[in-house]
Amino acid sequence: MKRLCCNSLLRLPLLLFLFASILYAAGAKEKSALFYYGEAISWPLAGVHDYIVVQPSHIDTYTHGFARYRDKVYAYVSVGEIDEGDPHYATVAKRWGKRRNKTWHSTIVDVSDPAYGDYLLDHIVAPLVERGFANFFFDTLDAYRAIAKNERERDNMRRGLVRFLKRFHTRYPKAHLILNRGFELLEDVHTFVDAVVVESLYKGLRPKTLTYCDICRSDRMWLMAKLDKVKRYGIVPIAVEYLPLDRTDNRTIRRTIEKIRRDGIVPYIGDRHLTRYGYSNRHAVKREILLLYDDTEFDGTDNDDKVYSTAFRQLSVPLEYMGYIPVLEPISTWRFRPTDKDRFAGAVVWLTGTYPAKHPEQVSRHIASILDAGITLLVIDTLFPDAYGALFARMGIRTQTSHPLVAPKMTWNDRYMGYETPPYIAADTPLYHPKEALPLCRIDAKNAHSVPAAITPWGGYLFEGTSMVTLDNQDLWIADPFAVLKKALRLREIPVPDVTTENGRRILFSHIDGDGIMNRAEWDPKRFSGEVIYSDILRKYPLPISVSIVEAETAPYGLYPKLSPQLEAIARNIYALPNVEAATHTFSHPFVWGKITPEGDLDPRYRLDVKGYRFSITRELSGSLRYINTTLIPAGKPKTRMVFWSGDCLPQEPVLRYVYTHRMLQINGGDTMITYAEPWLSLVAPIGIARGNYRQIFTGAQNENVYTDDWHGPYWGFKRVVQTFELTDTPRRLKPIDIYYHYYSGSKLASLNALRYVYDWAMRQETTPLFTSQYIPKAMDFYTVSIAEEDNDWYIAGAYDLHTVRLPASQHVNCLESDGVLGTKRRADVRYVHLAPQRGSHRLRIADSRDRGCMLVDTDALVSEYSREDETTRYRLQSYLPLQLRIRSDDVCRVDVVPQADSIAEQNGTTLLRYRTRKDANVTVSCAP
Repeated sequence: MKRLCCNSLLRLPLLLFLFASILYAAGAKEKSALFYYGEAISWPLAGVHDYIVVQPSHIDTYTHGFARYRDKVYAYVSVGEIDEGDPHYATVAKRWGKRRNKTWHSTIVDVSDPAYGDYLLDHIVAPLVERGFANFFFDTLDAYRAIAKNERERDNMRRGLVRFLKRFHTRYPKAHLILNRGFELLEDVHTFVDAVVVESLYKGLRPKTLTYCDICRSDRMWLMAKLDKVKRYGIVPIAVEYLPLDRTDNRTIRRTIEKIRRDGIVPYIGDRHLTRYGYSNRHAVKREILLLYDDTEFDGTDNDDKVYSTAFRQLSVPLEYMGYIPVLEPISTWRFRPTDKDRFAGAVVWLTGTYPAKHPEQVSRHIASILDAGITLLVIDTLFPDAYGALFARMGIRTQTSHPLVAPKMTWNDRYMGYETPPYIAADTPLYHPKEALPLCRIDAKNAHSVPAAITPWGGYLFEGTSMVTLDNQDLWIADPFAVLKKALRLREIPVPDVTTENGRRILFSHIDGDGIMNRAEWDPKRFSGEVIYSDILRKYPLPISVSIVEAETAPYGLYPKLSPQLEAIARNIYALPNVEAATHTFSHPFVWGKITPEGDLDPRYRLDVKGYRFSITRELSGSLRYINTTLIPAGKPKTRMVFWSGDCLPQEPVLRYVYTHRMLQINGGDTMITYAEPWLSLVAPIGIARGNYRQIFTGAQNENVYTDDWHGPYWGFKRVVQTFELTDTPRRLKPIDIYYHYYSGSKLASLNALRYVYDWAMRQETTPLFTSQYIPKAMDFYTVSIAEEDNDWYIAGAYDLHTVRLPASQHVNCLESDGVLGTKRRADVRYVHLAPQRGSHRLRIADSRDRGCMLVDTDALVSEYSREDETTRYRLQSYLPLQLRIRSDDVCRVDVVPQADSIAEQNGTTLLRYRTRKDANVTVSCAP
């Protein structure tokens, strides 16, 4: 933006506007703004704001975050000046340019020419709309004043701007619009302007040097007078202030915000280039944690994908459980950016390869930059003092070279250590003596002592013998990762977006990979395994089940042309079932996605070798979806846009970009297979993994191929997935229930009986059944939900498909004074909070001693409709199974359910309503004011 200078400009007589300020004060406190022109926007930081103004060239409009907050995002467009970086700069400047603005490297243009307005609409605005932007922020509207020679020219240019704005509104009548100043235009355009921005009411920039300065009172009062007019039009005023964020204390920032709020204006405090995350009425909780991993960890092995990195595999699950988002970066290429200080709640450095030994200076510089920025840091595994002496001094740790210890004894703090196995004294480890630290583990000998793990003023460390140990090829935690991460990184207790639970019950979904539909049932070779799954599983169990096919296995031009009529008939019967939704398992089932060449080809060795087929991502995904939608799904049933990854389930960024740009859903991967024989946290996978701007979503548990030793037996082995479901439910609910398998489980009696065992177990649990296509968006929401704390409230933005947040059981909720909260349920030491569906934001009010007005305890249904008027809430429940509903007795609220339940049972202050066959009901909750 082009800024107001700190000296006196044009002035009008000072006007009082107290009335307008009082009128707008309440609204200004409720609204919040972000002006972020930097790269790689963090949606968890941005989403809480009502106005998110961005440089459109820096925004990937195909990401889930943009889709979630699109209605609040405003694309920056310079109207009165064209920047030198614009690809059309040379042509525009030559035709319409009048004067170069050296400060901002731009040229002021003649806005009176209608042809220039056409250029803006056709070459600037229209391409942004095509990319997905719905709203706009028009800047430099008053630049023409610097080139207009007289009143006539000023009037011509003003009318040119009005003409452009009206044409914009005619072409895009639903677009929301923010103007920077443009006060003289409002009389003609105010009916379709949402907000007006002014810069530098209190804090600004000097025009030539761009140094920070205070604004003189006369300039401020001139702007205030203009904003009086803005308010009278019913337009929201926004003030952008400039402060050196790294050198400004929080008190000054808060004081400036409060001044602006008292003036009835939405405040925003930013840096001079608006490339930092500044401050407004809401300030999002930092949910992202930087994980620096060693990308040399798997040099020379086949496990060279970052999904196998120790930092990702071991830290993601505990971080996600606490509501935080791991941001994985390779130590070799990562560089500190000033925005990291705004963005990250903490950082972990876990280096397990050769990079630390070969590049100590770079590693030391990276770690020092984190410490200098004040980001809390956890360092895991040993950094050798001889190469990192200066860094240890910076961290306040005195070291000694190891020498034989005499009668050493190890003690540790049980709150943080001994999680799955006790710590041990590592051979030849240096001795560590930290300053002002809380020891987590201590070694005492007659001749020396050492603290190999500690919480420090800057974070903490877990050196050798105190983090993890590998026993029999299994990774066991020595430290309690939940406790240590929380303590070392000073992580706040926040409402955790929870993808495991819906309306108080554990989510249950099931999906089938398409492999083996043509396999024969060994006990009846006339039947295909696909037929067996159809008759013995899909028709028997009324649960929602998502079923894919491999096109090359069923299509007449695939691997089995003679069997194709029978196999396609089986698939059509399956997709005709009401409890089945479709997906693709690709066309040729790629085995190794990382082998796709930069040109987009994949050698037949790494996929099914279909005669005459030339590999392409388009054919694999869009083509196979088109085949299913046009050939297999019956008329009138919803079409599919869902992909189940095949083979190693490691699609790289270009493939994920294709999926996101074509608005597909995708799942598979992860390696969750924790059992009672191997009950280790390291065997639980996170929700997903980021590749570039996109997220791959993982399954809730592994499929039967893994439980049967790659289909070598025992073929009943999938029964053990029940152990996985139980261990990922207690002591912490880490995963939903995901019954995931292949068609070929229908080819053997043992594997078929294992499926029956698993489904029978699932039917006995209290769950909320969903289709896989309903789970995937919840998982995607986890990574983009934005949370802010406001007094005694939590403001939650972006939870559209994700309908649960989790609190500690010690915290209670006032549902009567919350917004979009249906109920709560306590389970062990946590409290699940049920959010109303399809809302852009929710407000959660914390209560003092008990939940109040939180009537819905749990249900196996989804909320399909929701409305609230005064003290009455109405919603409709719809389930895939006969409806169950548990409500709480409350002395201030009454619950009416229509139709009446078939059975009603009272227990411990709750009422359980059951229906024998009905799957939907209308619920009305009326509460006393």
